[in-house]
Amino acid sequence: MMQKMQYCLAALIISVCLVIPAVSFAESDTALHFGLSTIFGAAGESIVHYNTKTTTAERIVYGTLLGSLPGLGKEILDSTRSDNHFSGKDMAANVAGAFVGSVLANLVNNRIQVSIDVEQKKVAFAINYEF
Repeated sequence: MMQKMQYCLAALIISVCLVIPAVSFAESDTALHFGLSTIFGAAGESIVHYNTKTTTAERIVYGTLLGSLPGLGKEILDSTRSDNHFSGKDMAANVAGAFVGSVLANLVNNRIQVSIDVEQKKVAFAINYEF
């Protein structure tokens, strides 16, 4: 179980490193909220996917909830500052992005099989796709 958590953490870090440069060109703050929450939603679904025995719908819901938490935290922090406020528009973008990330991660996670063998220092990936 710890190995899967390490895999999920590594996947999250790699995703953030790849997406932040692309999202930094976003012209609106809302697009930034959506883009980053997509990553968090995908990571949340992946954690639930590999560590629980839940249905597809439950994994997507839990992934969306987990993926929305960083955005909710940021909006709550914004509401405590005198020069900022809680933005429902940004929070909606957070939830929408987390949902999209959860759905996409679920599609990928249902098709991919990851095998990690620590003793032999091997990682194997298999993609299951029917034509």
